[in-house]
Amino acid sequence: AIGGDIPLTDVYQGQYNLLKWADGVAALDDPPLVHSVSYGNDEAQQSGVDYMRTANEAFMKLGARGISVLFASGDQGVCGREGCGFSAKHTRYHPDFPASSPYITAVGGTDFLTKTVIGDETAWPDGGGGFSDTFAIPDYQQAAVAAYKSSANATLPPQAYWNATGRGYPDVSALAGEQNPYCIGVGSMMMGIAGTSAAT
Repeated sequence: AIGGDIPLTDVYQGQYNLLKWADGVAALDDPPLVHSVSYGNDEAQQSGVDYMRTANEAFMKLGARGISVLFASGDQGVCGREGCGFSAKHTRYHPDFPASSPYITAVGGTDFLTKTVIGDETAWPDGGGGFSDTFAIPDYQQAAVAAYKSSANATLPPQAYWNATGRGYPDVSALAGEQNPYCIGVGSMMMGIAGTSAAT
């Protein structure tokens, strides 16, 4: 509805696997050039660093073919699906993968400032974001991340909660909050939806 008459291809797998998905897209004769993917788990929930690196290689191959891959950054804020476990010994943010991959575009969330007015936006607190525990800051974002960290308005949390040398995400954000959600038709009903999958 927003983009007009854009061709749409749905890629479906009965058992979702990032590598199988990327390989399936790569095997298409004429793959769509932009992919919106609503999938992710905490980095710590992946099967291991080798798996994430192999997935990154598959994302790089798609990018080399001119294929843009956008992943939702998650809807659990900085605590991720595992939660932060706020205690003296276990407090730690949980970055999302593949949103933390340096080889995709991670999409975070915004929300309208007020429920009654569609206008100015602010960061949506439930949108996933932060810094990777696995991947270093890529060259393309070093200047932006350094400027953010040194800004007086950054109000960064305690350093023990996050990795200061990790890849920052999301890369971009769009409306994902619940003040004025997207209105969609489901059967004969209209309903509002929110989240970074909707933003993506």
